[in-house]
Amino acid sequence: RIHNFWPAMDGTDKDLGWEDVGGRGVAGRPAVGGSIEGNNISDAVTSAMMNQFARELTTNSLSLWPQFVQTTRRYFNVHHGYVLRKILWQLIPFHSAKSKSTDGELGGEKDWTVRVFEGLEVDIKEPDLYIPTMGFVTYVVLYGMVRGVQEDFSPEVLSATISSTLVILILELAVMKGALFMSGAVNTSTLDLFALLGYKFLYLSLHLGLGLLWGHGAKPSGFIYSVLTLGLAVSCGVALWQALRNLARMQPAHGQECVSDMHQICIKVLPLLQACVCWFLMPSWPKTAATQEVVVAATTAAASILSGNASAV
Repeated sequence: RIHNFWPAMDGTDKDLGWEDVGGRGVAGRPAVGGSIEGNNISDAVTSAMMNQFARELTTNSLSLWPQFVQTTRRYFNVHHGYVLRKILWQLIPFHSAKSKSTDGELGGEKDWTVRVFEGLEVDIKEPDLYIPTMGFVTYVVLYGMVRGVQEDFSPEVLSATISSTLVILILELAVMKGALFMSGAVNTSTLDLFALLGYKFLYLSLHLGLGLLWGHGAKPSGFIYSVLTLGLAVSCGVALWQALRNLARMQPAHGQECVSDMHQICIKVLPLLQACVCWFLMPSWPKTAATQEVVVAATTAAASILSGNASAV
């Protein structure tokens, strides 16, 4: 007579899936200790481990999602007035003399361009993720339009642009995070840096849109265009410098004043790196000669069609 030597299982063991291990060990009809019973136990253990792994993965994923939403919520808590003011500040990134609105008073006058989160007014230099996200989407679309003007557009251009740009952005984020960490700014938030680096897509979108309008499909040129593009590059670097210089989270931690000189050098070099990345992300404009050939060919074709219609009449 075979006795059941498996101990009784509580609710926790059953939830983990270990009830299959004991059940299969005593139900086997072949000889006790045979290969078939050993295979059953091995399969049961493997199944229980896989079920537990899947359960933990699902539980952790569901628990991380609310935390992610709560963390990124303040970066997307914007409105139209703030977006307009923020874009203007990004173009003219100098100290704003605007005083804060009245806080904590009933009937106090509120500014429609002020960004407020959890009852506190947010400084204009604080980063957000709405403008960088919209700038990134606009940049990808305008990049595709430039390639379309060159008659070199395909759906793969958009996917290649997105993937290559994200890779460059991640590499730039790693470099900036490491540089600030070595300069003493150990409390720098990764999302803050990601948002600050994402503002360059606003300048790239303005640059591409200005080039398409100025050059009429050809390579834009001219003194005014050069001044405007230079102004965009300077604004991009100065805005990043202002944020790195004034935000408290970007400063060296207390007790690390010895690295302040290195931090000052770092916040001046990183904006220059940003300008270089912007230049690298710009597409190549079509040559004027090629565009003129297209115009001449189109004019000749239209003239031949009109002359053929006239002779037919």
